[in-house]
Amino acid sequence: MTARTSVAATAAAALLAAGCSTPEHGAGHPPAATSPAPTLSPGVPDSAELSEPVVARGRVLRADGTGVADALVTLESTSSSGEPSHPVAVTRSGVDGSYELRIPAELRDALLTNDDGLVEFAVAAESPDGNARSDPWTAPAEPTHPQTIDLEVP
Repeated sequence: MTARTSVAATAAAALLAAGCSTPEHGAGHPPAATSPAPTLSPGVPDSAELSEPVVARGRVLRADGTGVADALVTLESTSSSGEPSHPVAVTRSGVDGSYELRIPAELRDALLTNDDGLVEFAVAAESPDGNARSDPWTAPAEPTHPQTIDLEVP
């Protein structure tokens, strides 16, 4: 009876150790800590990693209508008073040129608004095919519905 108990206990211990270890970490090593969302622009997380509401979406296109993949797409908070614009959301376009931009809550709270409580935005795209920038538009700092902006690079 003791031998059977010993074999069963050894087998149970082996199964427990195998189930608690991973190839990356091995037995007895905790998983690595999760890192913050990657950034494409200093201080601005990648929109693809956020679950915030979409502020702007669209496609980056060539003149022939084909999508530009992997373009760096930036949502800028602009100012009609001459202050420089600064990025508030950033992402990379998909294989078909599509993108969605989301502003993290902590950046939305710091957006400068005009007398009507609206923020002036513009979308810019940078790619090896060329650069493009939208005309500015105004919207509430708290997104209500996404603005659709298709950008054509030369």
